[in-house]
Amino acid sequence: MDLKAELEELIRIISEKNTYAGNKIPNSVMRLFEIEIRENGGGVLVPFWIAVLQKGRGPRKTTKDYELYKIIFRWMESRNLFKSRTVKGKLSEAKSVTWYINKYGNKHFRSGVFVDIYQTARAEFIDKINAKYSTEISKITMEVI
Repeated sequence: MDLKAELEELIRIISEKNTYAGNKIPNSVMRLFEIEIRENGGGVLVPFWIAVLQKGRGPRKTTKDYELYKIIFRWMESRNLFKSRTVKGKLSEAKSVTWYINKYGNKHFRSGVFVDIYQTARAEFIDKINAKYSTEISKITMEVI
């Protein structure tokens, strides 16, 4: 099995893990995983925020507004969670939820539950690759001597 196929297998294993809510990782997130093969090895590139899937989103540490309320608005709208009937009221509700998340973190973070989505799979994959290639390196060394 070549390195690219092994990395694809790692991504497949991660994609089958359940998140805090009990659902699989969304395809929109999994599409952000990229395999990069170089001369001296390869790896999987993932978004910097992927750890949020394991430990949740904590309170905001900066004053920079990332306009999370727009994402919350779309999420609440798709699930019909608004109590208000006007756009202004719905926007106010989304901003209230966003304020709470920014102040205290999301429910996953506040629960303190760690969900192992990629940590164990990554460690096992690294061990597997190290074992495979250390044998290959040993063979090359023995042939040279």
